[in-house]
Amino acid sequence: MQKLSIRFDVLLATLIALLFFITTLCLTYFISHQTTERLKEEVGTTLSATAYQLSDKLDHYMWSRTAEVNLLGTLPTIKQSDDVTVTRTTLEQLQQQIPDFSWIGLLDAEGTVRASTKQILEGQSIQSRPVFQQAKEHPFIGDVHDALLLSKLLPNPSNEPLQFVDISTPLFTDGQLTGILAAHLSFTWAKEIEQSFKSSTEQIDGLEFFIVSEKQRTVLLGPDNWRGKQLPPEYMADGYKVAQWPDGETYLTGSTKSQGYKNYDGLGWTILVRQPSEVAFKDAILLKQYIFFAGLIASFVTAIIGWFIAKLMTQPLQKITFAAEQMQHDRSITIPPHTGIREITVLSVALRQLISQLSHTEQERTTYESLALIDPLTGLPNRNGLTDYLQMISSDDAPEVYFYLDLDGFKAINDQFGHQTGDLVLKEVAARLHQLKRPNSIVTRLGGDEFLIVLNDVLAFDRLEQYGEDLIALLSRPYLIDRIPLHIGASIGIAIRFPDETVEQVIHRADIALYDSKKQGKGRLTFNG
Repeated sequence: MQKLSIRFDVLLATLIALLFFITTLCLTYFISHQTTERLKEEVGTTLSATAYQLSDKLDHYMWSRTAEVNLLGTLPTIKQSDDVTVTRTTLEQLQQQIPDFSWIGLLDAEGTVRASTKQILEGQSIQSRPVFQQAKEHPFIGDVHDALLLSKLLPNPSNEPLQFVDISTPLFTDGQLTGILAAHLSFTWAKEIEQSFKSSTEQIDGLEFFIVSEKQRTVLLGPDNWRGKQLPPEYMADGYKVAQWPDGETYLTGSTKSQGYKNYDGLGWTILVRQPSEVAFKDAILLKQYIFFAGLIASFVTAIIGWFIAKLMTQPLQKITFAAEQMQHDRSITIPPHTGIREITVLSVALRQLISQLSHTEQERTTYESLALIDPLTGLPNRNGLTDYLQMISSDDAPEVYFYLDLDGFKAINDQFGHQTGDLVLKEVAARLHQLKRPNSIVTRLGGDEFLIVLNDVLAFDRLEQYGEDLIALLSRPYLIDRIPLHIGASIGIAIRFPDETVEQVIHRADIALYDSKKQGKGRLTFNG
């Protein structure tokens, strides 16, 4: 009984089609995953930046009001005048200019109110209040608190609980405490700032803002169902995260802690911005679905193409097989070099062409492998080149130090002069980085205006810092492009690789340090670990 056999052209066509199908699906999944993760990271970074901007605006406002109270305390009509009417008029003029001051009063050294706006509490003692007790030696700024003495004395059209921030400064004459200038700043200004941010971000769906106190993690300002409640500490870490909240919903949150402004140290508030994850990641989910279906269609198309390619590839083999079968029946048949047996000529030519193509393909492969390791614009190694380098030094005992660089002001050059000028600047940056390249190190371009330097060398901490400062100084020198001097800077995050730590983890720590450098004012370097 003759066994059934599969034709070679059918088998090859099936395998090629299957290979195309599986490869396309794998590439589609990988690209989809990487793209959506990057998009999610950008959304999280945007929320963190929004929280930082709101925090900066709150701190700037508080600094301004504190400076105004301190300046008011130096006026002769406040510090030296014995005329209560003149003093009261000065206080009320400030209140008219800045209505956020709900109450301003001048206290004597015993805590009795001498003069105040609208004569509220005049003649009464408030010496037990922090606004007096905490300001005997230096200016005092108190955290948000409910109104106690003034809740029934001040107008309250909204009928909401009144909340104040205390600001007070001591008054000295010849080194002796003569009084205290105190003010209650209505917390409604924070709501106004929040509303302005909501207006500027109204195109972003579902954003909610939280202002949380430092001591008890109390929500000072936020959604009605959270106001006055304690926020769990796991939601208050700097940066962004995705977590499930007590209402059962999953949110993407970005937060930052108040850092103060100039000589105002801040009250340690945590500013948190949250957005429902299904809203925040809506574009990422849609993009993932689009890439998946596009890849699925592409995989079917490539499978069909692969099928036809396989059929074309096996046609010469079918002719050679047919000729070989004839030769088995008649040994006198040869493959002469004439047109009588055309298959041999075709096979010979095909084989020669195949060998030639294989040689050419091998050369192209070697060239492509080399190009795959190099950034074509700057000539620096790219991420693949970095991976090869790290694998090569994996057996060394010297620690690896990662310098994550990002150019400051580079986007403005691209926007003003165009990407061609930006590319010339990037080439010059690469050349300068190469000037400071140390032995046992690699300088790579990760993409855009981000560069990574890995030192495989034993250096003292101060020498690492000096090396980073030298990099910033060199990159901050003017760039003469088409006779036009251009100016950029650089910020650096530094991380030392720990034992058993992956490359991705240490680069991520260096990236966090770089973000801190940016947040602290740019043009500096920050260590992480």
